[in-house]
Amino acid sequence: MKKGCNIMQQLKTKRVGIYVRVSTEMQSTEGYSIDGQINQIKEYCDFHHFEVKDIYADRGISGKSMNRPELQRMLKDAKEGNIDCVMVYKTNRLARNTSDLLKIVEDLHKQNVEFFSLSERMEVNTSSGKLMLQILASFSEFERNNIVENVFMGQTRRA
Repeated sequence: MKKGCNIMQQLKTKRVGIYVRVSTEMQSTEGYSIDGQINQIKEYCDFHHFEVKDIYADRGISGKSMNRPELQRMLKDAKEGNIDCVMVYKTNRLARNTSDLLKIVEDLHKQNVEFFSLSERMEVNTSSGKLMLQILASFSEFERNNIVENVFMGQTRRA
């Protein structure tokens, strides 16, 4: 009986919530534009016959903060069972803070909502996938910290 239910669950169309973010206008010209992220994820969803349930787009907001309106709306929809999977173009679009990213993915997992990054294409439900997520999260935070340091140094030199 349980096998039959599992098969029916697999046949059900996956409802995807697409989360996209840019923190600056400059990112729009570096291949991270909101439209670019959405289009690539939609193509993937179309190819796999997934239903795009909603698009959550935070514009001009840093990934270091959890206080993002569309992120919070997406997390609420996940908690309410409105989506089966959260897809991002790249993990650093979801968060640039290691603990925040890991917490978001863990919370999604607890709610039986999958997490998928289009560019990194990893399974976060496996041991190696979890390790890869932790490494990518650490690199995202490291990259953000370097950006902050470089901006600070640039401002100090001009002063």
